[in-house]
Amino acid sequence: MKTRIITGLAGLAFCIIVFTFGENLTWLYSISVAVINAIMCFEFMTAKRVHKQIPLLVLSMLFGLSMPLLVGTPVWYLPIIFYTFLMFLCLIFFSSKITVNGLVFAYAGSMILTLSMSTLAYLMTCMGGWHAFYATISLIGSWSADTVAYFTGTYFGKHKLCPNISPKKTVEGAVGGGLASVVFCVLCAVIFQFVVYKDINMNYPAVLVIGLYCSVVSVLGDLIFSAIKRECSIKDYGSIMPGHGGFVDRFDSVIFCVPFVFLIANTWGLFSII
Repeated sequence: MKTRIITGLAGLAFCIIVFTFGENLTWLYSISVAVINAIMCFEFMTAKRVHKQIPLLVLSMLFGLSMPLLVGTPVWYLPIIFYTFLMFLCLIFFSSKITVNGLVFAYAGSMILTLSMSTLAYLMTCMGGWHAFYATISLIGSWSADTVAYFTGTYFGKHKLCPNISPKKTVEGAVGGGLASVVFCVLCAVIFQFVVYKDINMNYPAVLVIGLYCSVVSVLGDLIFSAIKRECSIKDYGSIMPGHGGFVDRFDSVIFCVPFVFLIANTWGLFSII
């Protein structure tokens, strides 16, 4: 647990630094998300040893790296087109080096990860300012739910949530994490309205809805990627974050929450300017 806490604090410090300077240097957001996403694509492929099929590995990592960098441009969709075409073209030119199962696993995983992380990059860079707020609200719901669920489950957990997929997750942990998601999302909005920006009025009902959504989906996202880990007979997707695993282990719930934040931000709106 000590290692997990230290790694978490180091990650928090990194996020604070990037969020602070990214407010005016949005390319920091794009590069950070692109690099993390490329590593996530690699981690996901290692789960089924697909990374040993080099053509699939190279194309997936290039796709994971390029799309978050292009989300704010008129050609944002080109990586999807080229990646899809080239991946399936591998069936012709590298038929002796790749398998259909490996290709489908790599393609599906990289596509899901990259589309979500590219949405995160868009929220961080292309929403007309207030970049740090969009970055924080996109992550805080999921991460607070994961963190509080872990500690609540560790100290108070008695009833297993889904033992066939994730034996350590408990109902008590899920409830604690859900409440934390709502509280931290609202607290985030309060801090940004009254401390950070001071020139906006928050749409608290919208923020509350995001917190409620993340409280449920963060658990489901975690279970989905846990099911994949169990199928692949691995404990973690990586070891880049001691105590947490890999970036996929850290972003597995974020992946399904970010699109909803994007939807709310572009339809309902999260704040108005004073």
